[in-house]
Parts: sequence; structure tokens; C-alpha cells
Amino acid sequence: MKKWIAAPLLALSVAAAEAQSLNVANWSDYIDPAVLEAFTRETGIAVNYQTYDNDQEVYDLLKKGASLDVVVPSTDNFGKLIEEGLLRPYAAASLPGFEVLEPLIMTRLSGHDPAREYGVPYLWGSIGLAVNVPLAEAALGGPVPRTWGLVFDKELVRRLSSCGVTVLDSANDVVSLLVNYRGRSLSHIGENYASRSLQYLGELRPHYRYVGGDDYIDDLSAGKNCVSMAWTGDALAAEAQGQAVKLIEPEEGSLVFVDILAIPTAAQNVEGAKAFISYLLRPEVSAQIARATYYQTPNTKARQMLESSDEHFHAAKLSAGMFGYMAPKAEVGKLIEESWPRLQQGQPAPR
Repeated sequence: MKKWIAAPLLALSVAAAEAQSLNVANWSDYIDPAVLEAFTRETGIAVNYQTYDNDQEVYDLLKKGASLDVVVPSTDNFGKLIEEGLLRPYAAASLPGFEVLEPLIMTRLSGHDPAREYGVPYLWGSIGLAVNVPLAEAALGGPVPRTWGLVFDKELVRRLSSCGVTVLDSANDVVSLLVNYRGRSLSHIGENYASRSLQYLGELRPHYRYVGGDDYIDDLSAGKNCVSMAWTGDALAAEAQGQAVKLIEPEEGSLVFVDILAIPTAAQNVEGAKAFISYLLRPEVSAQIARATYYQTPNTKARQMLESSDEHFHAAKLSAGMFGYMAPKAEVGKLIEESWPRLQQGQPAPR
């Protein structure tokens, strides 16, 4: 469910800030609310903060011309939004603090935004498996293996279905992970291979309790599920809170995502949007957000602050076992997009 949170915000100057407001749409549970409050106190700009749960939602909002000044698409969607003219260039690389962003992250974005005009990396993370270990071990009759087979191997999924298996409602990510698990890359497969992969997911679907990203952590903690494909930040936050959830990073590798601060073409308050993004680039602010959300900051100065502090913080590093999302061929992307609603709802795929 989308929610709007009103908060007083930052202003570029007294004149610019007067009577200003800013409409921001971001992923659920993906900022420290205190950051919004501090931005408002400093600038006087009132922020209306809306949340969404998947890339399709923000795409639909922009296609409808929703009144948004800042959005946070993932790398899956970023290039598509630029190509369709839904984002505006704002000289992102000229903002103070851009120069200290993680070079590997910037390389991942260069294919979509080579001139570095459209976006500033906000947070990054990966997809792993969140597990209620006692329940999963009971269903398997032994230790839980570190493998994507927990959600993709028919025999393992069948055995775990007694205690509940879920996958994320994120079509390209799920298909990309399945294809990688089978030794291929989403960007290199054709329609036939993609069709067979979707058919295979359709065969697994009756054994998934649901396809979604809203309630899986609570359900794992409550014992309603035992294995869920998970955003790592969600799982780490649950672990830190003492919930019955353990993050497993599969040995086949993890899919890395980067979420990007962007300004829609239809934005009404471009200067306010740039001020907001500049504020989030401050190392102390970026560190605060990473600490609150359990996702990773691409800001190298913020990372240094977190690593040098005495507090426990899971500061993951990009590694060889992590692979970035690579967009599929156009015809494959269309097939996935058209097939996913049926799979999500548990309807049989056409043969």
C-alpha cells in the first residue's frame, strides 16, 4: 500500500524554499525518517514521501504522469526510463559528493548513463535467501545447504513446501537468478530458453506459498514460512532485531542491485529535487541511511565512517560471487513481462 508522509524539508535559499514542497517516491522501508525531518528543518521544503514495492509501480506512476520530483528506480528499470524519456538529465555528476561514489558501482551504471547526467546511486544490495533454520532443517531432515536450489530445485522445493517457500515479486530478478543457477546469463538467452525457464517456474509455482515482497520477513519470523528469496537488507535487519531469520548467501552467487536517485521529466520542483539528492550525498547522511536500512552505501566516505565506528554493521563488499543485472534481449524482456502476472497469481502458463 502506498503512503504519503508529510515532513518539513530543506531549501536552497529562503526565496526558493518559500511555499515549496517536494514529492518523493521510494522503496518501502528504505530511508531513515529522521533524514526527511532533518532535511526539512534545514531547508524549509515540505516533503511528501510515497512508497512502492516494485519497479513496475514506479514505471506505471511515471507513465501516468504522476506529480513526482524524485524517484528511486533500480538498475533493472533505470535504462528503460531514460530511453522512454521519463527521466530528465540534471548534471548528476556535478553535485557535491558525487566524486566519492564507489567506482565499481559507477561502472555498473555507465551502460545506462555514460555521461553521468541522469542519476546518483543511492544504496546497493543483493538478493539472497532468508531462512527460518529450525523449520527448514526439520523439513529437509538435515543442515540447510547454501544454494539457490532451495527455491529452484524441484525436489528441494517440494520438501520445503511443507513449511513454506516464497520468491520475490520481481520478474527479471527471479528469472535472472534461475538462469544463473543453471549456468547461463539472462542477457544471452533467447526466447526459447526463456520460455522453458518460465515454464519451469510455472511448474514450481504450486509449491511456492506466494510470490511477493511485503510480508515474507514477518511470516518467516512467525513460522509461517521457512525459506524466502529476500532482499539482503530485510534479512539483515530481521537478524539484528533477534527475529528467527538467518541470511544465507548462496554459493552460486548473488544478484547485485543498485537503486538510483533520479528526477522525472514531469518534475515540478527540479531545484528542490537536486537539493534533496545533494543532501543525501553527504557522507554522514548516507551513513545514517545505510545504518537504518541495513543496505549498503555507495558513498566511500560514508562507508569509512561506518567501518571505523564501534557499532556492529554488516558492510558487505562487492565480490566476484556477485553478478549485476544484465538486461535481456528485447523479445525476451517482453516475454517475461507478459508471462509474469500469470505466474505471480499462480495461473498456468500457456504452452
